[in-house]
Order: sequence, then structure tokens, then C-alpha cells
Amino acid sequence: MKALLITVSLLIPGVVTGYEQRINNVYYAVTGDSIEELWADVLMKTPVEHEGRKHVAYTRWQVTWRFNWRYDGSACDITSVKTRLDVTYTLPRLELAATAPDELLGRWEAYYAALFDHEQGHKELGAKAAMQIDDEIRNMGSRTTCAQLERDANAIGKKVIEEYSRIEKEYDRSTNHGLNSGVAFP
Repeated sequence: MKALLITVSLLIPGVVTGYEQRINNVYYAVTGDSIEELWADVLMKTPVEHEGRKHVAYTRWQVTWRFNWRYDGSACDITSVKTRLDVTYTLPRLELAATAPDELLGRWEAYYAALFDHEQGHKELGAKAAMQIDDEIRNMGSRTTCAQLERDANAIGKKVIEEYSRIEKEYDRSTNHGLNSGVAFP
């Protein structure tokens, strides 16, 4: 579930735009001397659960936006927009003993690369949402009242978040949570 934060400030001349991104990585340690032991440890330690099922990784994104406006006596216009994308990846981190077989490490590295590519796809959807919100609010045009401008700008942001939440569900469905692109272990 994506959280939403809305902040509105006032009076900066000229339209100024920006898109900021913040990334946070949360890891949980996993280990094992065989593929089976490692996978059992992953399933035991993963903190990610969705709809009663355990998942190895999760990417949470949240888009926030702020905008400024100016009233010229007859109309209210957006003067600047700032959007920010906050992304938190929750991923396993392998901690192998020096005695772990090379085959195990090789299989894990291939799996992890595919897993992270899939999670990057989630982040990219959040980035597209942030850019779309920024662009649509910036280009929304004048309103006769600033209260209507604020309502409409925030409605744009909420609509885009809802749209990308649906797209993200379809992304997981169409990729089978990454299985179609190599996210398979053991």
C-alpha cells in the first residue's frame, strides 16, 4: 500500500519543477551450506508477507508532492511543483561461510541479480508516477479560485497513484512475481 503526503505552500513566481528520489535498503541476513539450507533460511527469515504468503523481497514506493501557487486577482496558477519518490527495498543478504561451495554462490548471485532487476521494475513504476504527477500538476492550467486549484492538483496526484498501483499489480501478475524473468531459486 502506498502512503500519501500532501503539502501546499504559497507564492513563488515562475514555474519551478523538480523530482527527487530517496532510496533505503533494508536487509535480512540469510545463510546455509547448501541450496536447500539457504532457501529454508530465506523462507524462515523473510519479513515480507503479503496476503498470507511469504515473499523474498519487497519494494515499497511512496510519492509525495508539494506545489506553490499565485493568485493574480482573477485566476490562480501553479508556480512550482516538487515531487519526491521514497523507495525502500527489503532484500535478503547472503552471509556465507568460507566453506560454502562455489556452486551455491554462483546460483545465489544469478538469482539475486534477477530478483533485484524485478524489484527495480517496481521502483521504476514509482518513478514514472512521480514524473507524471509533477508534469500533470505543473501543466494543469489556471483555476478561478486557489481552493479549486489545490483540490484539483491533489486529485491529480491521487489519481496517478491509484493508476500506478493498478499497473504495479499487473506487473507482478504478468511477470509472475519475477519468475518469468529468472527469479527462481533453488
